[in-house]
Amino acid sequence: MTHVSSQKTLCHTGRIRFTRLPLLMAALMPLLLLAGCNGLSGNNATLSGKIRISGSTALQPLAQQAAKDFVKLHPQVTIDVQGGGSFVGLDQMYAGQVDIGDSDVYADPTRYPDPAITDHLVAVVPFAMIVHSDISLTTLTQDQIMAIYTGQIRNWRDVGGPDEPIIVVSRALTSGSRATFRKYILNGADEVQGLALDKDSSQALVDTVSKTKGAIGYVASSAVTSAVREVAINGVLPTPTNIENGRYSFWSYEHMYTRGLPTGAVAAFLDFMLTAQEQQVAAALAYIPISAMHPSS
Repeated sequence: MTHVSSQKTLCHTGRIRFTRLPLLMAALMPLLLLAGCNGLSGNNATLSGKIRISGSTALQPLAQQAAKDFVKLHPQVTIDVQGGGSFVGLDQMYAGQVDIGDSDVYADPTRYPDPAITDHLVAVVPFAMIVHSDISLTTLTQDQIMAIYTGQIRNWRDVGGPDEPIIVVSRALTSGSRATFRKYILNGADEVQGLALDKDSSQALVDTVSKTKGAIGYVASSAVTSAVREVAINGVLPTPTNIENGRYSFWSYEHMYTRGLPTGAVAAFLDFMLTAQEQQVAAALAYIPISAMHPSS
């Protein structure tokens, strides 16, 4: 983000604030800028210190794996990665309690007014709708999902499923996944209060849906397991191609925010997140690498 216009770059981090589209600019500019800046993680300087990261549980699997990979290269650095939700990460970053706040959503400048806040885009996360394995449906329309989460539909028979109650599982209010779901699936509508079982992590949501007969939920594709059934939205699954061509809208950029320009081990780790190695790790964990995004034809 860095509370500046989208034409102004920050060479120290090789990052720029982007809107959701166009994808080509958002995909390629961070890597192009990164290549032209000095002081990146490829230098031979000995790094040390502790990096504190918190926030998005959708980004947490990638952040944790990248932390392990980085510490192998720099054993004098320790990295603590915690979840809590995007807004927890943003709040803690803003308060100086962590070095990096992970988020599925852009930091609102009215809530975080410091113009020095810097946004580091590291991947794209597709989100998926999931149901209990006993629900044999393969797709739901967006209208049906809206009706379920706003309390208008409460039995699976009304959407072509079995005659049993729908158990709605949602993310906590601190979750960027929930904010993304509200914006792109509910078209800004609120989930019915008291209807859903709110979970404070992606992993907890998947676990609840897998163990609760009749359950439905939404989660980052990186968290989906064989214990649940993924269902398409309007017949479309969250593949990179469907996201790039605009057929699937339930996705977001993954952000790592810092308050000010990062230095030392923090700057090196953020640069490391965009290396070919870690972008391949991102792809293996069901994220979409920034470098793999292309404009629709």
